[in-house]
Amino acid sequence: MVFQGFPYGVRYLPVPSPIFGPILELIDDMDEFRVLLRVLWMLHQKKGGGRFVTQAELLGDRVLATTLGNADEILKSAEAVVVKGILFKVSREKLSDIYLLNSESERHLAGEVCKPDSLVVDAEPDPWEAANKNPGIYSLYEQNIGILTPIIGDQLREAEEIYPKEWVSDAIHEAAAQNKRSWSYISRILERWKIEGKDDGKSSRRTRKTRYR
Repeated sequence: MVFQGFPYGVRYLPVPSPIFGPILELIDDMDEFRVLLRVLWMLHQKKGGGRFVTQAELLGDRVLATTLGNADEILKSAEAVVVKGILFKVSREKLSDIYLLNSESERHLAGEVCKPDSLVVDAEPDPWEAANKNPGIYSLYEQNIGILTPIIGDQLREAEEIYPKEWVSDAIHEAAAQNKRSWSYISRILERWKIEGKDDGKSSRRTRKTRYR
């Protein structure tokens, strides 16, 4: 596969400058570097203060599952990045381990998250299955909307069975253009097009048993 180039209006995210210097020299394993970059990306998708990535989120990530292959490899690479002192790992009783950048502010956050009365509730996505996935529509979602969980992946696949495939892509682009980056907003766009029609005034008559090719 060849990368098709950066789309117009592609989003950028801040990356700590040591990534391009001492850390680049320190990491000589591509899988470890993939995990580190993906953790940085996942942290940037979160809103508000107190950002961290749970082990469940790592195992539920499509990109890591596709590139590293299985949960053992993901956790092995994440642990190696922790050992190198780049990420900071915290184990929590009855909750997923969490990963943070190894900085003073994040270490302080770790202490807050692990308090017994912490109100943090983990999202526990199921491990992502790399096989039989459509990278096109999923990559489009990640590039324009945000983190792709297995649940959202199933919703995207179901939407492609209900609506014309190009509708799903167009709805993702429209949601991004309106800065409404959520699956619920995309779903409402598709439902509106089905009722009112889209562009040419024709609504989708597809059912789950009828699929566009």
